Amino acid sequence: MAFFLWYYFRVYRQTYLKVWFLAFLAFAGYQFAILLLYTTEFGQSWAQLPLAVIVHFACYSFALLMLLGNRLQFPLNASHALSWPVSRYFIIFFILSCLGVGLPLALPDLPSWHSLLEAHFRFILTGILLFMAGTGLWQKKSHGLGPQVASVVLVLWGMLYLGNTLSNMTQISILSTFNQMFLYKTIELALLVTLGFSLVIWLQENERSTNLKLTEKTRYLDQHDQLTGALNRDALLIQLEQLITRADAANLHLVMLGLDKFKNVNESVGLKQGDRILREVIRRFEQSIVKPVLIARTGGDIFALVLADVVNEKQLQYSLQHVQQLIEKPFLLDSGPVKLTTSIGLSHYPRHALSAEQLLQQANIAFHQAKRLQASWLSYQTGMEEETARLLAWESELLQAISENQFVLYYQPQLSLRSNLLEGFEVLVRWQHPQRGLLMPGEFLPLCEQLGLSQVLDLVILRSAVASIQRWQQLGLHIPLAINMSPVHFEQEGLKQELKGLLQQYAVSPEMIELEVTENTAMQDMEKGSNFALELQQMGIKVSIDDFGTGYSSLAYLRKMPIEKIKIDRSFVMDMTSNDSDMMIVKTMIKLAHGLGKRILAEGVETVEQLNLLRNLSCDAVQGYYIAKPLPESEALAFIKNYPR
Repeated sequence: MAFFLWYYFRVYRQTYLKVWFLAFLAFAGYQFAILLLYTTEFGQSWAQLPLAVIVHFACYSFALLMLLGNRLQFPLNASHALSWPVSRYFIIFFILSCLGVGLPLALPDLPSWHSLLEAHFRFILTGILLFMAGTGLWQKKSHGLGPQVASVVLVLWGMLYLGNTLSNMTQISILSTFNQMFLYKTIELALLVTLGFSLVIWLQENERSTNLKLTEKTRYLDQHDQLTGALNRDALLIQLEQLITRADAANLHLVMLGLDKFKNVNESVGLKQGDRILREVIRRFEQSIVKPVLIARTGGDIFALVLADVVNEKQLQYSLQHVQQLIEKPFLLDSGPVKLTTSIGLSHYPRHALSAEQLLQQANIAFHQAKRLQASWLSYQTGMEEETARLLAWESELLQAISENQFVLYYQPQLSLRSNLLEGFEVLVRWQHPQRGLLMPGEFLPLCEQLGLSQVLDLVILRSAVASIQRWQQLGLHIPLAINMSPVHFEQEGLKQELKGLLQQYAVSPEMIELEVTENTAMQDMEKGSNFALELQQMGIKVSIDDFGTGYSSLAYLRKMPIEKIKIDRSFVMDMTSNDSDMMIVKTMIKLAHGLGKRILAEGVETVEQLNLLRNLSCDAVQGYYIAKPLPESEALAFIKNYPR
């Protein structure tokens, strides 16, 4: 039986099986030691004392290990059974074993105590331990056959030992004849075998129970997202289809939403903190007063809600506003609060679709359309599929253009009005499309932004511009270049690393680069934008604000922002000679910039009158068609050679 349990232990690797194996091994050792002690010549030799100690210790160990095995099976309920470390009990029982053998030899004048020390105490203590193991196991209220049989056997075994000891101590021996001794050993053997098989039954029941739990867990994981516990996509479709087929299903809204710029959050706070945000989002949905009937996570940061109680457009708008507020409420992380926004797309049953699959597909189309257009939410409209297909086609062409270097740089000169010298170029991008010809920025930059390719294109332009500076330096021309940065790319840690790598790779001085960011971009997070601009300035890279006057800059922000230059938007320059309001705005901007210690450049200068007026207003620099249109590199190099520097 011991080696049978050892085999199961090797298969299942459960500690309690090892303990039960040791218990039966101890009982086998106990019986073997008794045979050697009382039926062989070893009982009359020097081995008598060690064998007697082994008899005692093995008997105690058997009962203790059975009790320990039960505790390992039910650790919470039986923690009181063995409150000390197990090793301490074995030490105590070993000491008792030595005393049970040694004291009768040390006290030859007290023969009446010899039986108590040599046998009675051992059977009393072993019987108590077995009785405790059986009653403790019975109290676990396990409904399995194995534990119940084992508990009964242990109780009977303990009672057998206690009853036998009590009869011997009262001199009413029930083992006075060979037949009685044979019956006693037969009962003991029957109890041992029954206990062994009950443990095997117990093990099989545990295996079935474990398999059932694993099956339930697998079924749960098949239907739920492992990270958040929300429904997964497949389960959402199944349960949504069940809702649709119900007789009372007449008004269902499927809301699909995603966390804007969640990838940037993961990169800044770490994946574990990002996972906390995703779990918190589900928790907020579950506790929401909107009470979605279904909550699912269908992608990385994309969720789906099914609303069944929205009966009119006003309630729908309120529900969507509430969902947005749930996302916009700051997420409190270890690194501090994080604020997020969301884009939402929705579809309606039965107006938009009659099946769960179609509803999900149309909500997904509306969601991606809302994300591309940066809208708060969009409801599915007929024709959105064609727009999506068009964007996918553009995406394929843009990715091909990036890989095949179809984007070319044009350079527009910037003139200093104080020295009347060339002070730099602004880098502008064009797309040399193989079929459509040369495309202007307005024809493809909005598409890049909608498709999330702005950051990739920024890196292409940045690398090409730095390579241009290197080529020009080799010709002895040291002309700074101003490079536009998209809003999504500015303030990203990866931008600084990319700049450092490019400057080192092309051996270009950072003073030759100026990054231009739009006014609204810089104002999205004033503190972060200011810190990022300061870090770039410490690297030697200049930062300027583009399209000034079209956003909402504050004087305090402009004072704190470590920028090199402010560029007046062309919309104010175009009509300044004929419009007094525009002229006063430009004049105020120039005074404001100078008062803050910033240089100022006016864009869109197309006439000599505009140039002279700006010079009279003390504008620092200008650019525009009057100076030169954006030029390809060869013409820009010719312009440099023909213009004073």
